[in-house]
Parts: sequence; structure tokens; C-alpha cells
Amino acid sequence: MAKITFKVSARAGKLFGRENFSNPEGAIIELVKNSYDADAKNCFVFFDIPTRIKRDRDGKSSEVPIKEESILYIIDNGEGMTKTVIEDYWMKIGTGNKEKDYISDDKRTKTGAKGIGRFALDRLGFETEMWTLSKKAKDKIGSYWKMDWNQFDESEKAISEIEAELEPIELELKDKLLTLTQNNRLVSGIIKDIDFDWGTIIKISNLKDFWFSDETKSVFKSLEALIPPRELNIPFEVYFKHFQHPKEFGKVETAFFNDFDYKLKATYKAETLNVDFEITRNELDVKLLKKKYPGVYNTKSKPYDLKTLEAKVFNYSKPIEKVLNWPLNDSNLKRLREVGSFELTFFYLKFSNSIKEGYPFKTVVASERKSTLERFGGVKVYRDSFRVRPYGDPTNDWLKLGARVAQSPAGAGQRIGDWRVRPEQTAGIITISRKNNPLLIDKSDRGALQENDAFDTFKTIIVGVIHEFEFDRTKMLNPLFIEHKKEIDIQKEKEIQKRAEALADTIIEQRKKIEESIYGRKSGLDLFQAKKEEEERKTYEEAFKDTFKLINDETAALENKEIVQVRSLASLGLVVSSFAHELKEIKDNSLEVKELERIFKSIVPKEIKKSVEYRDGIDIIELLDENSGKIIHWVDYALTAIKKDKRTRGKFEFSSFFVSLEESWVRIFKKKDIKLIIVDNTKGLSYEFRAFEMDMSTIFTNLINNSIDSFNNLTHIQERNITIQIAIENDNIHITYSDNGVGLDKVFEDDREEIFLPFTTAKRDRKGKEIGTGLGMYLVKSVIDDNNGTIDILNPEKGFSVFITFPIRK
Repeated sequence: MAKITFKVSARAGKLFGRENFSNPEGAIIELVKNSYDADAKNCFVFFDIPTRIKRDRDGKSSEVPIKEESILYIIDNGEGMTKTVIEDYWMKIGTGNKEKDYISDDKRTKTGAKGIGRFALDRLGFETEMWTLSKKAKDKIGSYWKMDWNQFDESEKAISEIEAELEPIELELKDKLLTLTQNNRLVSGIIKDIDFDWGTIIKISNLKDFWFSDETKSVFKSLEALIPPRELNIPFEVYFKHFQHPKEFGKVETAFFNDFDYKLKATYKAETLNVDFEITRNELDVKLLKKKYPGVYNTKSKPYDLKTLEAKVFNYSKPIEKVLNWPLNDSNLKRLREVGSFELTFFYLKFSNSIKEGYPFKTVVASERKSTLERFGGVKVYRDSFRVRPYGDPTNDWLKLGARVAQSPAGAGQRIGDWRVRPEQTAGIITISRKNNPLLIDKSDRGALQENDAFDTFKTIIVGVIHEFEFDRTKMLNPLFIEHKKEIDIQKEKEIQKRAEALADTIIEQRKKIEESIYGRKSGLDLFQAKKEEEERKTYEEAFKDTFKLINDETAALENKEIVQVRSLASLGLVVSSFAHELKEIKDNSLEVKELERIFKSIVPKEIKKSVEYRDGIDIIELLDENSGKIIHWVDYALTAIKKDKRTRGKFEFSSFFVSLEESWVRIFKKKDIKLIIVDNTKGLSYEFRAFEMDMSTIFTNLINNSIDSFNNLTHIQERNITIQIAIENDNIHITYSDNGVGLDKVFEDDREEIFLPFTTAKRDRKGKEIGTGLGMYLVKSVIDDNNGTIDILNPEKGFSVFITFPIRK
């Protein structure tokens, strides 16, 4: 059988190139990358765009670029190309030389790999000329290369029939550039002190696009974000000039942040599965802090103490499983190692200082910060020192930081770990490389990275690292928030006292006036009357203070009502999640199970009722009956949870609550063979405790859900017990909740309090994505805090246990 070969038309090759460079901006960026790969110290992008005046129908005039006369220059002082390199690599489409030899002579990792960069020239203009002088050249003999890209439009031509002109030429690059630009003063001034012993000049003529002012500004802005940032210390400078607008552009400046509130540097080491952190705090005015809140950090341990704050910078290391709260198994280990090592430098810059919380922040200049973030903001990815787009673009919140803020909109100091950074107030540099991160692969159009498992893990690690900063900021601001709140409460108390005294004085004075008008003014000093007035005044003061406090409490309760409703919905959402698998199990079952059983028994003949098949049928009906009970339990709970009386604060009795709690869970406990033991030592006792019933339901619903999950993770058969003990001691309600399940996950063994942080969970799928909401224990802690209570994690020999206290009203 004969064998035949494919033939590729010239037009197909051109289409392939156009797919990779859909816009001219991307084509210029590709050519600048080529200069970097060539070890250039300097790269120049020159626009020569003549214009003509054009009038519209209304007679309004405007400047329009003349495409046919427009020229674009890309010049560099890199290693240049020899005749052999041009013939064997430059003229070979899809060459893999950069993929194989990806380290340059100056130890740069080359950014190109697909061998299609020369199609960027086709995208920009119809004609290209190139003068190149290799650093290996002798006697200044370089090469002149010329290409007419119109050849690719000849439909009958095969790609092997496309030809370019190539000839040797004696070359002095500076002289040649000045000749080409007709001794342009702009050009001569820029290149005067630049070393041009070797390099490349590319001239693109008869451009394909209209280069208006907005388009050239866009290229300049893209280059600012593209080229290696100053933090990487790479000697590569780009100059951008427009001949017709000589004052508008210049050297392309890269991102550099010296005004920030926080800076976090993190190095993820895939080999050791460890993250090295360096955090710089620059937000608090230490002098003002000492004056306003002296001693606030005296009892705090390092790194949350005053000494570390004054030093600004501190370092620590942390295993990746602790950063992510991600239990390690074989699958997780493989993913965490395969993603490869990388570095992140992250900046936080807030736009303004909030006065309400009273934080001793340093003064910020909002306009300057906004301007900086508009140019350089966003968390950007750099592969081998060059930007990978679109990550970090203004509308590209690729880490979903905005969604995290929506889920947890609390202020930074309100609760530790409960604040999320807004994407518009961040900037970051993530450095990856072809060598260390081979699975973070470019898409074919070079528009982004392929969204594979490695990319998902990459994002998970970055968000976990950013949360280290978020946690640190809340940890530092929370003591200040608490101190400020105490000051506000003291001020409110003084205001109430002042108002009560004034009102009591007014009433007594009014009474005395009325008595004097009736009985006349008494003469002389009446000590008994003065003592009586003093006692009367105190009585009034206490009554008014209690009234004002009650009004404040009711106002706070109304403000808290919406929070309680939101919390109720969140808690109900957790319950729905918990029973999701139960509902799938029984989705096709009928609720008319009893009627089905009656019909089944009546139609089956007596002689068959002793058969195995009949007993199987009865077993199935009993299973349906049991499952319908689960539906009833869930619906009953859901409807009860949102009743209005559960969202109203009132006198609360735990004894009746626990009876109701036991009844609502009895079906599920029976199904899962769980025993609920309630030891109530408050029966018959009189005490004053006010709370929302929904709040108490939130606490114990989430604790029970966690216990059920814990029992599901048992690897052996045992008794399954949940025990709740309640008593009253020293004007406090004491509740101990415990189960004998698998206990707290190992990822929390170093800091057990982490389970109370929002969105913190050890439940993950095989890709490391959180499958638990991470809100259960956070809601428990929030409810207890809002009711002035405390919760402590105990250390039982087996299982999980917490100790909860609530104060009783006196």
C-alpha cells in the first residue's frame, strides 16, 4: 500500500498564527519576550504613526492614522542571530529549540516554547525587515532578512513554497537605526549611552491596524504589567516611544510598592511540603498606639506582641497541611508535590482609615494608593519573570477574593480570622517557572494557564497563604477593637448616668415647686427632708438608668434581629447539607407507605406469604416507611427552625428546650444507632436567662451534625453516645457537650481554637476543595459570644468535648 504525506497550505499556516495572536497588543508583547529570551539588557518599541485630518458629515475634524505609511520598530541589544540560526530555527515554524534549550547564556529561563513567535510579525504588518548582528559575528558581518507576508494569502501555495529574502551585510546597529529613523532626535537621545555591540532591529511596515492614541496607551500599560517587576532584580529595561507624541511615553516602569499596610512574602517548597513566611506590618502608628492603648499587647505572645510589632518584620515556617487545614493522604501528597515550588509577594493597601473603630493607623494618601493600584494592582503570575495574562487584570479576580468578602463581610478586628481582604486593595507577584512547575501549562492561545488539577491546587495554596496575612491582621486588630469597645461602653454608661441624674433632679425640682405652690416655702434647714430628697433622687436615678439600659438593650436586640435571621438561614443551610445524602437515598420513595403495605398484604395470597420473596417485599416497605420518617424529621425541623417565636429574645428554659431537641432528633438517632444522654441538673430551679431559641438551636444543631460526621468516620463498631450535661454554679449556666467519635481532626492539634474560624474545615474532596462549609463551629462560637458566654475545647480521652458557660441575669 502506498503512503502519502500531508501538505499544509500557506493560508493554513497563517490562520494558525492569527489564532495565537488575536490582537496586535499581544503580538508586540510576544516580540518583547523574544528580546528577553535573547538576553537583551534593553528593548525599544518605537511607533512612527503619521496621521491625516479627516472630517465627518457634521464637519468635525479628527486625526486618523495612515496605516500604509505607519512603521513599528522592535529593537534590542540581545545576542542576535547568525545566518544558521535564521535558516534552521527562525524560518522553521513550530521549532522546539527553546523547549529543549530553555536556559539562556545569561541563565534566563526562556519564555517561548511553541516556535510560532514570528507570526506576531504577520499579525502586525504586511512587510517585515530585520537586521541582526550575532555576538558570535566576525568583522561586524550580520544578516538582513525581509519577508512579504502577503505570500501567505496565495491559496494555491504550500507553506514550503513561501520564501523570505536573506543576505549577509556589514552592520553597525546604532548607525543603521539612526539611518532608518532619519536621525530622529528622540531615538539618538535614547540609544546614546546604550551598548549595541550586537542585537536585532525589526522594522514592520504597512501596518494592519489603526494605531490611535488609546491603542498605543494600552500597549504601554500592558508592558508595565508584563515585564519583570523590580522585586525580581532582572536587568531588562523597555523603552516605549511615539515619534509623533515625543513627550507622552518613555521608559516602562514596573511595579514597586514602598507604601503599603502589609507585605507578605511566601515560598512554597514542594519537596518538603513547607511554606516559609516573611510578614511586614506597616499599618499601625506605634507611637500613637502606645499613647492611646498602652499595655494592650503586654500579655500577648510572639509574634503578636509589641516588640515584634515595633520590629515590623518577622519570619516563620509552617507545614502546608497546617496552612490549608488539609489532612495529607497519598492523593493529596501527590498533588501538592506535582504543583511545584513557587514564590508569592503580596501587598495590602487600604484606601482610607476608618475612624469608627478607633484604630491607631498611620495616615494614608488615598489618591496615590488608588493610582498605584490602578496601574499595578491585582495578584499577577510571572512565569520565568514574564507576566502570564489575564491573572491580576482589573476585572480578573481569578482567586475569587471578592466572593470570599461577600461570604465574610465582617470588619478586621471584630473576630479573629473573620475578615477577608478585598481584591481591589491588593497587589501581588507570583513567580513560577517552566522547570519547577511543568504542570502549570500555557493554553495554546497563550491567554492563560490550562485549568487542570495542578492549577486548582496552585490556587488553593495561594488563597491559603493569603489567609495567613488575613489572620495576622485580625489577630493584631482584635485587642484594639475590644479595648475601643470597652471605652465606648464606659462612655455610654457615663451618658446614661448623666441623663438619669439630670432627669431625677428635674423631677425633684418640679415636685418641690408644686409643693411650695400648695404649702408654701418651708423656712430653715430640714435635715430629714434633705435626706429624704437624696434617697428619692437615688431611687429615680436607678430607675431611669435601668430604663435607659433597657431601651439600649431593646435597640441592640432589634439591630441583632437581622443577624439572628441570617444565622438561622446559615444554620438551616448546614442542616440541608447534612441531610442531602439522606434525601438522595429516598428521593423516589412514596410517602404513602402505610397504604402501600396494606395493599401489598391484601393482594398477596396466603400461601405465598411464607416465601422469601414476600418477606423481601415487607422489608422494602419497612425501609420506605423508615425513610419517609427521615423526610418528616427534616421538614419538621426546617419549618420549626424559621418560626417567628424562635427569632424573638425572651426568657429561656433549657430543660424544655432539651426535651424538644431530643424529640426532633429521635428518628435520625435511631437510624444511626446513636444514643443521646441528657443530664439536666436545672430542673425545678428558677433562674433568669434571656436568649433567642434559634440561637440555642444553632449551637446544638451544629454540634450534633459534627458528632454524626464523626461517627460516620469510625473504622470499627462501637457504642455511639452524645452526652449533654447542664448545671448552674456561681450564677453561671454550665453545659458540657461530648461525643465518643473520632475526635478533633489532627490538622487542628497545634491550635484547637482554629475550628472557630469562619470557613475553616478539614472536610475536603480528592482535589483539596473544601466540601464542608466551614461555618458550623464559627456559628456556634458567634452565638455564644453574642450571648456573653464562653466556649472551651476540652481534652477527653476519646471523642470530642466542649464546655459552654452563660451568665445568669441577677
